[in-house]
Amino acid sequence: MIPSRMIRLTACLIALQLAGCAMVESPRVAMRRMTRQFTPRPTDVGEDSDEDDGQWDFVGDEGRADYDRERDPDPWYGKYIISEKARSIERNMGVDY
Repeated sequence: MIPSRMIRLTACLIALQLAGCAMVESPRVAMRRMTRQFTPRPTDVGEDSDEDDGQWDFVGDEGRADYDRERDPDPWYGKYIISEKARSIERNMGVDY
């Protein structure tokens, strides 16, 4: 006959294994959670780099204080072809349109 001590030990080992498996999620659920974490949502914060509020316009004035501001010889190109971000960079370098 198997002693009761051996039966209790076996029951405890089986219970520990089952409890551990219940705490770990399946690989499919873990993968879904990870991909959902990296999926962009419409409520995510937008990129502020395209917005120019002029907070860095003083840099071109201070860095090129000895030089006059340049005028672009073709202002149409700067107004209609170049993006606002590129115009902001050139304005900081001392080029006006």
